[in-house]
Amino acid sequence: MSLHPRAVACLLLLTVVGSAGAQSADDMNLGIAAVGTSRLLMLTPRLLELDLTTAKSPGRSPLTEWSFVDALGQTHLPHPDALVVSAAGRSIPVAAVGFRRRVSYAPLNKWDLRLGNSLYLELRTAVPEGSTVQVTNPDGRVWPASVVFRVQATRERWTPIIHVNQTGYVPALPKTAMVGYYLGSLGELNLTNLISSTNQISQPSFALMDTRSDREVFRGPLTPRPDQGFPFPSYQYVWQADFSSFKTPGEYRLFVPGLGCSFPFLIDDGVAGAFARTYALGIYHQRCGTSNALPFTRFTHGPCHTRPAEVPTMAPKFAFVNECLAKMSADYKDNPRHTAPQLSSVAASLYPFVRQGLVDVSGGHHDAGDYSKYTINSAAFIHFLVFAADVFPGAGALDNLGLPESGDGKSDLLEEAKWEADFLAKMQDSDGGFYFLVYPRDREYEDNVLPDHGDPQVVFPKNTSATAAATAALAQCSSSPLFRKQFPDAAARYLASAKKGWQFLQRAIDKYGKDGAYQKITHYGNDFMHDDELTWAACELYLATGDPAYHQKLQDWLNPSDPAIRRWGWWRMYASYGCAIRSYAFAARTGRLKREQLNPLLLEQCEQEIADAGADDLHWASQSAYGTSLPEEAKRALNVGWYFSDDAAFDLAVACQLDYPAKRDLRPAMLAALLSNLNYEQGCNPINVVYLTGLGWKRQHAIVDQYALNARQALPPSGIPLGNIQAGLGWNYRYENIPEKLSFPSDGSDKAPYPFYDRWEDGFNLSQEFVILNQARALGCLAWLMAQTTLKEQPWRAATGQLSGLDGQQPRKPVVLHLQSPGLDLTGARIVWEANNQTPVVQRELTLKPGSVPLHWVEAEAQLPDGRRVFAVHDFSAR
Repeated sequence: MSLHPRAVACLLLLTVVGSAGAQSADDMNLGIAAVGTSRLLMLTPRLLELDLTTAKSPGRSPLTEWSFVDALGQTHLPHPDALVVSAAGRSIPVAAVGFRRRVSYAPLNKWDLRLGNSLYLELRTAVPEGSTVQVTNPDGRVWPASVVFRVQATRERWTPIIHVNQTGYVPALPKTAMVGYYLGSLGELNLTNLISSTNQISQPSFALMDTRSDREVFRGPLTPRPDQGFPFPSYQYVWQADFSSFKTPGEYRLFVPGLGCSFPFLIDDGVAGAFARTYALGIYHQRCGTSNALPFTRFTHGPCHTRPAEVPTMAPKFAFVNECLAKMSADYKDNPRHTAPQLSSVAASLYPFVRQGLVDVSGGHHDAGDYSKYTINSAAFIHFLVFAADVFPGAGALDNLGLPESGDGKSDLLEEAKWEADFLAKMQDSDGGFYFLVYPRDREYEDNVLPDHGDPQVVFPKNTSATAAATAALAQCSSSPLFRKQFPDAAARYLASAKKGWQFLQRAIDKYGKDGAYQKITHYGNDFMHDDELTWAACELYLATGDPAYHQKLQDWLNPSDPAIRRWGWWRMYASYGCAIRSYAFAARTGRLKREQLNPLLLEQCEQEIADAGADDLHWASQSAYGTSLPEEAKRALNVGWYFSDDAAFDLAVACQLDYPAKRDLRPAMLAALLSNLNYEQGCNPINVVYLTGLGWKRQHAIVDQYALNARQALPPSGIPLGNIQAGLGWNYRYENIPEKLSFPSDGSDKAPYPFYDRWEDGFNLSQEFVILNQARALGCLAWLMAQTTLKEQPWRAATGQLSGLDGQQPRKPVVLHLQSPGLDLTGARIVWEANNQTPVVQRELTLKPGSVPLHWVEAEAQLPDGRRVFAVHDFSAR
């Protein structure tokens, strides 16, 4: 979306003169702060932040710049008298100095470890508004004279202290933003102290500023929102701005007197489409067995993994496969219920392959950042999309998400689910069992190729957890009224496959016993052995057939009130138990069965568990200063990873569909918590990072994604979710544990560790890696939000983009490029430009200048405010 010039001017205040005149990574160029980049920010009239990007060389070489922390964690900061702050022709004494440091960039492909260092200067008197502020160190010991720290103390300067949903807010729904900041060794910014120590503000309040007129359009109070649950003090001085009552569409900034203003954002129905369509695009990027192509994306590749996979044997050719099986299942004895023999090789499988040689398992979606495909995650992906299409009002009717199938009169959610289900059906062996996994034959990850040049693949042996999950998902498709209506032939095929899968399971249990039939392969499907998958399969087959034999099994195996079916005893609706509870609770509402065909007690227990899960997420969101549903158990354990705010949003959306008497009054609060989780993902967090690629002003470049590792673009494919909170970068073979050792304050400090919401690095962080079920959960609830707006019937099929100003040859003089799309007005679009060896930028047009490096390609990606996207790609021919 385009910005009014006033908004651009506000953002460009981030640009400061550094050692090379480089711009900050926080401004509009979407770049990564280069080594040597410096920046001065006036956080408050009495608090300055000096930022410097430095580098760490490989090996044990010590830091040479801003190395204020010794090996014991003791600080040796510059003395306040060594730093001179001048403004309006006078010097302002420095009262205290603080420091924080964290890795800012750590890509995996090559060593490039950059550090973000921040010095905080607490001043004895306030900087006069409108003055030019400069910080120097006369003796040159802290930084050389070539580095200049200077900033204009404008009233409406951009500030990193104010955190908003950078994509925007839906007018009719709750709208909140947060104010707070971490100052390293100085602790948290205490807004109360700012109020009492300056005349800039007399009370904690905020205003909405219209970016076109620069006029205040709304004012409200800031309210305290301290965090709860961490075993150390953190986020106790966060404030909330609630502007839910303001519903006028437009582009705004949030302004706090004395602090400055936020990134610009929209209030518009279209932002719901931006959320849903971006997630839909991310799922399209995960498609396997086909190409990703224009006009649907600029992140293109040819058809991938279309060759049949091999069925492995004990032959030397498959030595790697058998080594993997032995390694993956080596901990089987950790579970005393695992009485089956270890699945240490193909020969050790209780369920030998029936089909031999080659099998067609093309299609589906790549499971995560790698190109593998796991049956259990495939099944869960199907469940969430089909459930959303059937249960969330309007979600199943959307046919305008921008997929290749959009506009064909069928549900986009179900089209994507069917793409996965067609693959899943191929994973069934002749005896009814389902292969566990599609995997590279000769190595763990295809980490140096794009998917269309992927490795030869194999299928892993069958087990009962994978078979039960696949049985359940296919049966769910077959019983979905909308799926049956739109895809009747596929629904019939899936039900036949599901029944065959159940027969396999029954034979296995009859032969080996319920526990003895299960063989562990990986952690997928291992949390409850196969108990939850079997329960889900019985549930879906009953809903699909009405056969009381399945119902009896379900009642034997499912007690929603039993803590034993919850992960760690407290995580409700977990894994396949959650799928079963969800489907049963909504069976009559979706028309699968009549209410009298359901067990009243079991139905009530399922509804109660769903309502309680929503209440849990609401409680956790209320405990978070930033409104994300991080469980208090995770806070206490100080070990967070693979956390996605939209997972909680999905469970909250499900709970909102229940008219459950005991929780009826909580539904408005649950909707607000759903949105606060979404806000957190979309940049309303302490570091202003958007944890969904392709949206927002501050974007992560280095992600766990094999396509992104090998593609020519600097930015990763749009629509990929990133873990929102993690304990840290973690060990990897490139940097080992060096990033953890460099952080200050230390992540492992007993008294005042680096707070969790601020722990972020633009790096290859495995604990941020998504799986496709995270994408499906998010798309499901966001499709519901979109369906409640005027966008629900907006026609949209992908449009063709064109770049004007090019003749095919490399330009010999500067060329100004524009993106156009016949019949489509891109005036309000936010356009990302990329070219080889150039920093990505967001701007209306791009000027290409011939240089020493030949131009090989240029790409443009336009995002309209409602999430519709237009792509254009140009490859230059050689001279």
